[in-house]
Amino acid sequence: MNTHSSLTKKQIKETLGCPGYIIDYLYDCGRLPVVRASKGKGHPRLYAIKAIEIVKEHLNKSSYT
Repeated sequence: MNTHSSLTKKQIKETLGCPGYIIDYLYDCGRLPVVRASKGKGHPRLYAIKAIEIVKEHLNKSSYT
């Protein structure tokens, strides 16, 4: 896994300190760029690095602190 061009949900959560349901919500809305979709159970979905900025913007807009 090339961690320089993609991130897992866990890495985004650890970087920003946000709950996982926010990442799930943004993915379900189609707002997070995906590098590689999950191949099934046990295989993580890989997000583009830009996903961190998108989640940060969402957190700044919301009342989550």
